[in-house]
Amino acid sequence: MKLFTKYWITGLVLVSVSLWGCEDYSEVTLPDTQLNIEDITYVAVGNSITAGMQHDALYQQAQEYAYPALLARQMRVESFEQPLISSPGKSSRGRIEVTNLQTLQTTRNPNQGDLVNANIGHPYHNLGLPDAELSDYLNNQNTLSNRSLHPLIINNGNPQQPLSSIHEAVAQHEPDLVTFWLGSGDMLNYTSSGGLRPFTDPQSFATQLNQSITAIESLDDPITVVMNIPSIQSIPFATRVGPTLSNMLQAQQGVPGLVVQKTFYQENQAIGASENRQPAALIDTPDLANPDSALVLLTAQDFLPLLGTTANQQGFQAIKSYWLNFLVEAGVITQNEAQGMSTDQLEQTLTDFTIAQYEDTFGSVAATQFAQQYPGFEFDQPFGFSGQNPFPNQFVLDANEISISSTVTDIYNAQIAQVGDVQVDMHKLFDDILKNGYNHPTLDKPLTANIGSLFSLDGVHPSNHGQAVITNKIIEYINDSEGADIPKVDLRQIPRGIPVN
Repeated sequence: MKLFTKYWITGLVLVSVSLWGCEDYSEVTLPDTQLNIEDITYVAVGNSITAGMQHDALYQQAQEYAYPALLARQMRVESFEQPLISSPGKSSRGRIEVTNLQTLQTTRNPNQGDLVNANIGHPYHNLGLPDAELSDYLNNQNTLSNRSLHPLIINNGNPQQPLSSIHEAVAQHEPDLVTFWLGSGDMLNYTSSGGLRPFTDPQSFATQLNQSITAIESLDDPITVVMNIPSIQSIPFATRVGPTLSNMLQAQQGVPGLVVQKTFYQENQAIGASENRQPAALIDTPDLANPDSALVLLTAQDFLPLLGTTANQQGFQAIKSYWLNFLVEAGVITQNEAQGMSTDQLEQTLTDFTIAQYEDTFGSVAATQFAQQYPGFEFDQPFGFSGQNPFPNQFVLDANEISISSTVTDIYNAQIAQVGDVQVDMHKLFDDILKNGYNHPTLDKPLTANIGSLFSLDGVHPSNHGQAVITNKIIEYINDSEGADIPKVDLRQIPRGIPVN
C-alpha cells in the first residue's frame, strides 16, 4: 500500500529562543512546512521513548519533540494527539533539572504535572507507555499494576468509553501507518537493575511479537514500521560513570579496582551466560572503563563517595539503609523488621541470603560446601574494596551480564527483523553514534551519545536532538521502502530542551 505522495516544501522557518526557569533551556518554533500529502491516520506504539519522556519525566515541552510528534509534523498529518502533561510532568522520582549549566549539577523536582488535554473524544495517537514491555500491547490493563500511566494514556482521551489494552486504542483509529517500538523494556528491566530483575524469555518474546504484529496487520493492513533494540552499551546510563570511576581509582594508591557483588549463574550458552560461583569479585580499575568488561550504571553515582567506608565511619548509615531496603524488596524481611535490625543481624541476614541464592542456583549439596567456605558479610571491611563488603551488583553489569544482554538483544532483534513492513535498525544507529557521533552539514559540530547532547539528563531517554535523529532515521527507512519523499527534520530548528531550576 503506497500512502505517500511526492510533495515539496514551500514554508518559511520562524525561530525564537527563550530561557525559562524550571522548564526548557531553549525553545524554537517548528518550521512552518507546507506539504501536499495524502491524508493518513498515524498511530505510534512504544514505551517511554515513544511517549517523549526526558529527564526521567513525561511533560509537554519534551513530548512535543518526541519522534512520533516530529514524524507526524514532517508528514503533515492532520490530527496527531498526545496525552500532554503540564510541567514538570509525571515522574516517580521527580524530574531531573539542572541547577548549574556550567557543571550540569542537577536536582529532582518532586512536583507532578496534570493531563492538559483529556476528553478529546477518542484515544490518543501517541500510545507510548512508559515502562512498557512487549506483552503489554495486548494485555488487559488490569494485569499492568506497575504501569501507573496506562489508564491515562489509553483512556483519558475518551474516558466515557474505556478500553482495556493498547491494541484496542490502536484499532479505534483504523490507522494507515503504525510505528511499533516495543521490546527495549524487556531487556532494560534486566540491565537497569544490574541483572537482578529478569528479561523476557526469547521464546515468549517471539510469541508476543508475532501476536502483536498480526493483530495490527488485521486492521485493514496498515503500513507497520518496526524498530529494533539498541545495545545497553550505547547509552550513557551505562557508559558515563565507569570511565570516571576508573580515573578516580587510578589516583588512589593501593586500590586495584572495585569489588562487586555478583549474581550466581549456571552456564547457558543459548543466552551467553557463563557459570559464576563467586559471591563477589574484583573488577580491575582499567576494566571499569571498558564497556565489554563492566558497565557502572548511572544509579551508582550516589554511592561512589562512600567507597572505602566501614561500619564505624560517617556515611555507613546510607550503606546500611541500602541493604535493608534491598532485603525488603527481595521479600526476605519486612519493613518493621528492617527498622529494628542491628548491623550484626544485617550481616548475618545478608550472609544467609547469599547462601540461599547459591542453593537456588546450584543445589543444596553444593550450597552446604559453599557455606563452609564463605566468610559472609563484614561491614568493618571497606565498602566496595572487600568481598565481605562489596559494591551492590544492582549498580554494575559485569562481563557475564553484558554478554547475556548482548546475546539476548541480538536474539530479540533477529525476531523483530522478521515482522512488519519496514524494519528500522535502531541498534546500528545508536552504535554508530556512540563510535562516530552524529554529523550533518547543517550542524556546527557533531552531536554525541552523551548527556546534554543526544541524551537527556537521565542517560536513557533521547534529548530533543536525539528524538530528531531518530525521526530522521525512520523517515529514511520509510522513504526507501515506500517510495515516499518525507522531508527530514532540520536539527538546527530543534531546541536543546534542558530543564533549568
